[in-house]
Amino acid sequence: MVTSSDESGSAQRGYRSGEAARLAKMPVTTLRIWERRYGVVGPVKTASGQRLYSEEDVRRLTLIKMLVGRGHAIGAIARLDGEQLQFLAARGALPDGVPGDPVDLRLALVGTRLEQRLHATEIDLRLYGVRDLATFADLGAALQRESREPIEALMVNVESLHEEVAAQIVSLGEAVRAKAIAVVYSFGTGHAAESLRVAGVRLYREPDSRTEFRQILGDLCERVRIQERSGDDPVWARMRRRYDDIELEAIAGRSSTIACECPRHLAELVMKLSAFERYSDTCVSRSAQDAALHRYLGDVSNRACAMVEAALERIAREEGWFAAPVAPQTVSD
Repeated sequence: MVTSSDESGSAQRGYRSGEAARLAKMPVTTLRIWERRYGVVGPVKTASGQRLYSEEDVRRLTLIKMLVGRGHAIGAIARLDGEQLQFLAARGALPDGVPGDPVDLRLALVGTRLEQRLHATEIDLRLYGVRDLATFADLGAALQRESREPIEALMVNVESLHEEVAAQIVSLGEAVRAKAIAVVYSFGTGHAAESLRVAGVRLYREPDSRTEFRQILGDLCERVRIQERSGDDPVWARMRRRYDDIELEAIAGRSSTIACECPRHLAELVMKLSAFERYSDTCVSRSAQDAALHRYLGDVSNRACAMVEAALERIAREEGWFAAPVAPQTVSD
């Protein structure tokens, strides 16, 4: 990044074309073609003719490059404004009603700064698939909320991120059954940040501009959209057991009457994985980071147990031993 003065003595700050292209992760020749043919950005020029690209120019180039990589034609999106581009990133459809992959989510903003930024940017949340917005002054207010309605997208702003705050954020995510969480912070400890990353939380420094705030919001909604499309559960959503221990013992006993021992081994695996899940949940934690790690281990054990039980259900159905169990449902602790 450079600062250069034009002949009238005014200073302009920005990136040269090579550096802007590198930051946007694209060849400089592509940048020049897009600029010349499609007018994707309009960098300022010094009196000597040097192009200087602003932070916003670089962010716009990065977003357009991502959309082109998804299959959008450069000619169709080059002249869209920033909010329309963010709409494409979040939903995959144009604002004029072209069918896409809607999210239809509930968003919660925790921290007065986020609400202020939202009003300052004048973002139309409908373009991001947000059907309902909830705002809380701080984590304490959010944790004491009366409504039990799930909140798919959660954005939290804290000044200082330490282990106690990280634990509160994870607890809030569990309480609202959030599918994606973004945390915006100014300062923090490495342990606190790592504990949130282990829990699947995306971390951001305080945004410097409206464009950055839009990008954070777009990324948050996009992650909810991806999870909705894939059918994955949040990291803290767990599956109920398909078979209880009595049924598992019956399966293990039946397997001894046939040549294949697979049912017995699978039944034993389920019991061991379930026991390890309970152990992880009750294991002593020395810090918020330890607690997040143990929660992660319990989640992994639960998912592995669900997969093995699915295999057992198939065996039971094909052997005709007894009726297949009710499909499992997710539970939140």
